[in-house]
Amino acid sequence: MSSRDFDGVGELLADNFEFDLAYAPEMLPMPTRGREAFIELTTTIIGAMFNPMVLTVTNAYPCADGATVVLEYTSDGTVTHNGNRYQNRYAGIFRANDDGRLELWREFHNPEEATRALGG
Repeated sequence: MSSRDFDGVGELLADNFEFDLAYAPEMLPMPTRGREAFIELTTTIIGAMFNPMVLTVTNAYPCADGATVVLEYTSDGTVTHNGNRYQNRYAGIFRANDDGRLELWREFHNPEEATRALGG
């Protein structure tokens, strides 16, 4: 994601992939279902809103099922339309299928930080 290789990220996703951004603004209908829908979302909306955007994993908590991990991570980026710096903290739930492809990414962040940076 940080390298903006959204098609490359798509290669890691299951066909039935689901991305769910808790506290998403109304302009981002959630959840987003399907690999192609996620690539479209990241390329045309999220990728257009922030450039650069660096995500850094700070802690990982593997779950007992062996398929799920909870990650803590941070973002550091720039809002493209106003030049504001955007920094946030996240907790994400990630689950892979039996083929090792990601089938779930559920993300929790501070929406007030996003609103402030975006100028809303």
